[in-house]
Amino acid sequence: MADGGHLGDREQFWRDHVAGWKGSDLSLRLYSERHGLKAGTLGYWNSRLKARAADAQACSAGPEAGATFLAVQVADPAVSVPEPRNERIELVLPGGYVVRIGRGFDTVTLDRLLDVVERRS
Repeated sequence: MADGGHLGDREQFWRDHVAGWKGSDLSLRLYSERHGLKAGTLGYWNSRLKARAADAQACSAGPEAGATFLAVQVADPAVSVPEPRNERIELVLPGGYVVRIGRGFDTVTLDRLLDVVERRS
């Protein structure tokens, strides 16, 4: 293959052969044999040029191509959850015990307290 060693020349060489093969009624193998080419290389360039054409088409279509924009309206929540008035939780236990704990309590201490209450009831 006399392509002068330049990538553009080599690409043009293969563009010409891919077009020649596609314009002929020959199989890829037979076309390659008749032109002294490797069938695998011709197949590679066919795929490569096809991918480049697809990329170029996608780029020329712009970033908006195929994009769909929908209008969005942000609504208030359907159910509002009232904020707690105080910062405590009240737990009423059997036996008349009432345990009031603040939010962010220490779970280990609460577990120990409940164990004591349970043993007494």
